[in-house]
This record gives sequence, C-alpha cells and structure tokens, in this order.
Amino acid sequence: MDWEFDFLYWVVGIRNDFLTAIGKGLTFLGDKGIFWIALCLILIIIPKTRKIGIYAGAALALQALMGEVILKHIIQRERPFVQDPGLTTIIPAPTGKYSLPSGHSASSAAVAASVFIQNKKLGIPLIVVAVMIMLSRLYFCVHFPTDIISGLVLGTAVAIVVYFMLEHILKKRREKIPE
Repeated sequence: MDWEFDFLYWVVGIRNDFLTAIGKGLTFLGDKGIFWIALCLILIIIPKTRKIGIYAGAALALQALMGEVILKHIIQRERPFVQDPGLTTIIPAPTGKYSLPSGHSASSAAVAASVFIQNKKLGIPLIVVAVMIMLSRLYFCVHFPTDIISGLVLGTAVAIVVYFMLEHILKKRREKIPE
C-alpha cells in the first residue's frame, strides 16, 4: 500500500488551478451517479437507444447494490485523506466513509461499458469521460488507486454480466412467442 500513498503524494504535487477546475467539474459529473442516471434516462426515452439505456440502467443499479451497499460495508477501507492527514482533499469530503470500491469509478464503468458493448460510437466518448472522472477522484485524494481499479473492474464486470443475462432473457422470450 506504500506505493499508493507515494502515488497520491505525487498527484498532490502536480495540483494547479487549471487541473483543479477541470477535476471539480469531472468529479461533480460522477456525484451520486446523477450524470449516469440522466444519461440512462435519455437513452431510454429515445426509441433507437432504448435497449442500450435499459441495459446501462440495470448495470448501474446492480453495481450500486454490489459496491455501495455490500462491498464497501464488508471491506470498510477508510479514505486516503483519513488514513494520512497529509493527503488533503480540496473538495468537500465525500459523505460515504469508505472508499473501496470507488462508487464514481464503478458507476462510470458500468454505464460506459454497457453503452460500448452495444454501440462503439456512443461508447468510446463515454469511456473517455468515465476514465477522466476516475482520475479526478485520485486528484482529490478521496480514493486510492486500487479503489479506482476495483470500481473499474466491478462496473465493467457488472455491465458484461447484465448484457449477457438480459440477452439470454430476451432470447428465451423470443423463442416462446410463436410467429
């Protein structure tokens, strides 16, 4: 874990007003999953992207249950700025006490991966936004790198599982409907 503290101290060393402004905007996008929830709703409203929105929304909900409700409370890893007061955060402290897995990372990965699986053209820009949100969490020292990685893995894995589950369910429904 020493490498994680070393990395975060390096990040603190590169902070500047420009990066802080960008980071605040990015971290705000991920707050409470509101951006990702809104995106799912928009995708659901548009008939052409409805299926993508449903799959992404299902992945978002499942990763929230697994990450925020179950894993964080089992693992109970304190945030970096709590473990080492030298790692100051320059944003309001997150309301959640625990940091592993990163909820911002898991929700970003779940939606971006869900969209990417079904539509590469829409998915690629969302992956870029998702990664930038994840990096912002490191920039503000509210997560360790392994919190981010675990959130990325959780969100991506959930997106893949949800995709195959829902595809299987749809296939079974189609088989039952006589033509």
